[in-house]
Amino acid sequence: MGRIPNDRLRIAQSPPEMHSTQPAPPRSSTSPSPTHSQSFSNTYIQRSRPYLTDQQIEERSRKDSQTEAKEITARLNACAWIMQVGHALQFPIRTMATAMILYHRSRLFSRNPYSEQQYVDVAAAALFVACKIEDTLKKSREILATSYNMRHPQLEPINSDSSILDDTVKRIIGIERVILESSSFDFRYRHAQPFLIKFAKKLGCSKALTQLAWDISVDVYKTLSPLKATPHVLALASLDLAMRLEDRRVEIEYERFEASREVVLSVIDDLLELYTSHRVQTIVGLNYDSNVYLTQRIQLNKERTPYTNGHISQNGTSSNSTSSHNNNNNHYIHPSRDFLNTSPAEPTPSTVVSIERGTHGTIRFMIDPTREKTEKEQMNGTGRSKEFTPPNGVVVSPWSGRS
Repeated sequence: MGRIPNDRLRIAQSPPEMHSTQPAPPRSSTSPSPTHSQSFSNTYIQRSRPYLTDQQIEERSRKDSQTEAKEITARLNACAWIMQVGHALQFPIRTMATAMILYHRSRLFSRNPYSEQQYVDVAAAALFVACKIEDTLKKSREILATSYNMRHPQLEPINSDSSILDDTVKRIIGIERVILESSSFDFRYRHAQPFLIKFAKKLGCSKALTQLAWDISVDVYKTLSPLKATPHVLALASLDLAMRLEDRRVEIEYERFEASREVVLSVIDDLLELYTSHRVQTIVGLNYDSNVYLTQRIQLNKERTPYTNGHISQNGTSSNSTSSHNNNNNHYIHPSRDFLNTSPAEPTPSTVVSIERGTHGTIRFMIDPTREKTEKEQMNGTGRSKEFTPPNGVVVSPWSGRS
């Protein structure tokens, strides 16, 4: 007689109720649903807002000219680093473009003094995250090893297993979390290049003109325009500027492509400013004389006169309107004020203490605005105050530690 397998022996020796064939009792109506949060104590919601207005970006930017110049220089150097390493690793343009967007958002919403000085580490973390998002997987060590070999060509090349990279890899992992939080874990990225090819075919543009527009569409990611305009608007602006530089104007019906002429001209203005002041760090900048860009900027300012005279911002609201009117704009709310359910125009209390984000509560990242509205109504129904108070009695902003 053969031996009984251990699993059958355990079943045979177990009590009958443990392996009964009777159906499980129905779930109680009072039991919590796995998808419905029952307690919102110290819970804060941050919804993804992928596009900002000029005013919102200005509020997050540095005010003094000297610091602003350093910020622009660091941004352009970081974008140049991303492009160089990306080309060395043969990344597609979508990966490098996503990395530049992630870098812009991280620098806009994070004021860590270390990241301001060591832009290479932030750029490396942004490129590492972009590789994951765009399915061009590379280990962080491979990216850092490539960067090291490019920065130190006179030294012996290293590989991804070198101990020289150990400390840098640890820093990259820490910065990666900041980048993901600044993007609200929203990985829905689209880029201008696919739209550009379709628009060029629709308008009958030549191959040379399309190539110039393609290069401009890559340069546009070195500005903050991708944070303000959708990809098809970036494509139209790149194509429009290419026509202006080559003096081959084609009438573009922006409404037909569901685009606003005002926003397109704003993107072109950002590009011309880039080519005027930092042409060396661009692809197209050195192809034309600086006077060409100045002439185009003068002509562009004339075309933008109907919009600027009315003090109209990109989101269609008047720039000289009151703050209460601006509060009705639901395009974006500063993260700390969004968590606390306060008005965007309300100043930060003087008693705010800088703490590590998430210390006194749970932060939930959302994409769906409908779900955000529903859960905020439930949170307000629980009686949670607009500002939470830790045991020491001092009001704390969850974003104050990294704003």
